[in-house]
Amino acid sequence: MRTSKIRLTALSLSLLAAFSAAAQPTDSDRIKLLEQKFNQSLSVIDQLQKRIAELEQRQGSAAAAVAVPEVATRVETLERAVSDLATSASKAPTDTGLPLHGFIDVGYASASGSRPAYDNPGFKLGTFDIYLTPQLGDRVKGLVELAFEYGNDGGLGTDLERLQLGYVFSDNLTLWGGRFHTPLGYWNTAFHHGAQIQTSVTRPRMVAFEDQGGIMPSHTVGAWVNAKVDTAMGRWRLDAFVGNSDSLRDGTLDYNASGYNNSTPAYGFNIGLRPASMPGLTLGLHGLSEKINSYDIATTLNGQIELQVLGGYAFFESDNWEIIGEYYGFNNNDTFGLAGKNQSSAGFIQAGYLLADRLTGFARYEKADLSKKDPYFALMNNGTTNFGSSYYQSTIGLRYDVDPRSAMKVQYEQITDDGNAGQTVNWLRAQYSVRF
Repeated sequence: MRTSKIRLTALSLSLLAAFSAAAQPTDSDRIKLLEQKFNQSLSVIDQLQKRIAELEQRQGSAAAAVAVPEVATRVETLERAVSDLATSASKAPTDTGLPLHGFIDVGYASASGSRPAYDNPGFKLGTFDIYLTPQLGDRVKGLVELAFEYGNDGGLGTDLERLQLGYVFSDNLTLWGGRFHTPLGYWNTAFHHGAQIQTSVTRPRMVAFEDQGGIMPSHTVGAWVNAKVDTAMGRWRLDAFVGNSDSLRDGTLDYNASGYNNSTPAYGFNIGLRPASMPGLTLGLHGLSEKINSYDIATTLNGQIELQVLGGYAFFESDNWEIIGEYYGFNNNDTFGLAGKNQSSAGFIQAGYLLADRLTGFARYEKADLSKKDPYFALMNNGTTNFGSSYYQSTIGLRYDVDPRSAMKVQYEQITDDGNAGQTVNWLRAQYSVRF
């Protein structure tokens, strides 16, 4: 009986190995060969099932009865694999579709304490995000992201969040051009405008999008090189980019889609390493330099700052854990007034843990210590927003994955904000987010 089990297990493993080896090629000859092996395996499995039935009658063993449905399940899996392989082989390799994806979220927020002017409690319509990834040829690909969202004033805004064209030199080297998420840290390129893919309800405030309180340029219009190199230490990733310098317009960062407004481009880098000795861990270093012009509501120049950012980040992921930490150090220079150089810092750490099937608990702490003398931050704090103010925030929450495409989240925040007269505000947020 034990010998039959061993033979059955070995056969099942050989079937899985055959499927794995056949998953890559797509030519018809390999498919026919796999089908022949599949038919031969069915014959052997049939014989083994008969042998198991005989042994059950002789020994009355209940353990052998479990093996039959397991084999049937694996056979069905292999059968589907053969069918899928044949289907994919029939497609032309240059088939160009227009994959369309989307994200929707709705929510509710309540506040206690003296809330800041730029955030409102109540029911909220989130972002309707349309996400397209057209394959334009063997080496040319695209990425388009169009978002519709309501501002705190109730007005509906439409923004072409990303418009990228990429040329693939190899699996490890791609050149992008257009509007893209600035490759700083981990969060800004890992999570886009679709709320369903991030664990928490909100992004950390310092890396929020420009019109939602972020102090970093979240988007860049320019060119971006993404490269990967495998070494004995692990996999290295290098991002290098150049683009239009941002502007500050009435307290909000503007990525300047139509071109430079000064003669100095923005440029930066992001270097990350996934150590071979520590699977799931990524460590990185990032930097940014650009000259930013500031304009008041009448489009009059009222400041110019050399923005200099250097920092690091870490990301760890396992079966149960997700940990993200980022740090940004600022050494800005006022080239318009008399403030000179000013140093500031900002950072956060977020940890999520799988508490039960589909239920994740998460916690985050973030802190920004921003110089009040620095025009870059002072000009963000213009009376209607206090994006550029120092703050610290503690967040806890739960996420429940209703299914692979939708999630329900609840999040509690406690924020102390210098731009809100140093008062502490408590927020309770709930969100239902879906992707399609």
